[in-house]
Amino acid sequence: MGGFTIKELINFSLHESDLSRFGNDWNNLYSFLHSHGLDGIELFVDHSPLPDIPSGIVEGVHLPYWMGRHRAWIDEKAFNEDMDENEKFFLFGGNDHKDVIRNFRNSLENATSIKANYGVFHVAYVELDHVFTRNFGVSDIEVMNSSSDFLNESVSQFPNGEPPVRLYFENLWWPGLNLLDTVSTMHFIESLEFDNWAFMLDTGHLMNAIMNCTDEKCAIDSVIEVLARYPEDFIKKIEGIHFHCSLSGDYQMEVARNGLPEGFYELPFHERLVNVMEHVSKIDQHMPFTLEECRKIVDFVKPRFLTHEFVTDSLNELDWKLRIQRRALYGIDRQK
Repeated sequence: MGGFTIKELINFSLHESDLSRFGNDWNNLYSFLHSHGLDGIELFVDHSPLPDIPSGIVEGVHLPYWMGRHRAWIDEKAFNEDMDENEKFFLFGGNDHKDVIRNFRNSLENATSIKANYGVFHVAYVELDHVFTRNFGVSDIEVMNSSSDFLNESVSQFPNGEPPVRLYFENLWWPGLNLLDTVSTMHFIESLEFDNWAFMLDTGHLMNAIMNCTDEKCAIDSVIEVLARYPEDFIKKIEGIHFHCSLSGDYQMEVARNGLPEGFYELPFHERLVNVMEHVSKIDQHMPFTLEECRKIVDFVKPRFLTHEFVTDSLNELDWKLRIQRRALYGIDRQK
């Protein structure tokens, strides 16, 4: 990449589905990273105690996303709703405001304990039924206001009122930080009361928000068109990229027209969640870039970190997607 250095990563978790691919042996993961010329991993962490993780492999972390946090933050009565306890935690992140803050702070402390350079945080709101209906009932500004309130209160308790790990705010295609409206985005920045933050641009999520492309070249050009609306100082604050391609606009509109699956509200939480995750995976496709034009996005942003963010069923699939995307980026299978 012209004149700037990037650390390249893959997304990873401590779930058995990820660990078992490498025989539950971190050395095998090291070898895999080295074979692809990668620098480390972006690891999902939450408030749970961490196992022993070898030093030097974690470059960044992805913090938990409680998708309904906005509603519970602006109206604490949400915590008292009659719902499955697992659903309550999944949506809201705890049993009350103090509990949610505690869990978030513990997640940040976990990130600090493994010397992560950054922690990714979603500034977005969506309920389980919204993913089908798109009847969100809130504005981007409202979600970003509740998020900044939550963040300001949470990090104010750390030394100097700053988070112990640099927060990277990631765009989604739900209400909140989707990057489509520069005024809303700049309003969010101005509402933050701490300085240790930057942005994580998710290319696929931005494509999901734009929804106007059925081919990869159009999607790449559309991402750059949105980014070009922002001032140079903002682009410099994009320090990371989740790099992948998604072309799901037609599917999103089709599902919105069809509405909820039949009997959705009568299903237990686990079955509703399965339906939602299957649907979201069709929206957020996490495909590898295949065109060399994808380099335009990276050259425009000049990030410090680039995470090849894929959802895969096997090590062979991960290997294949990495090779395709890195070939698009560099023209050849680049080894370090």
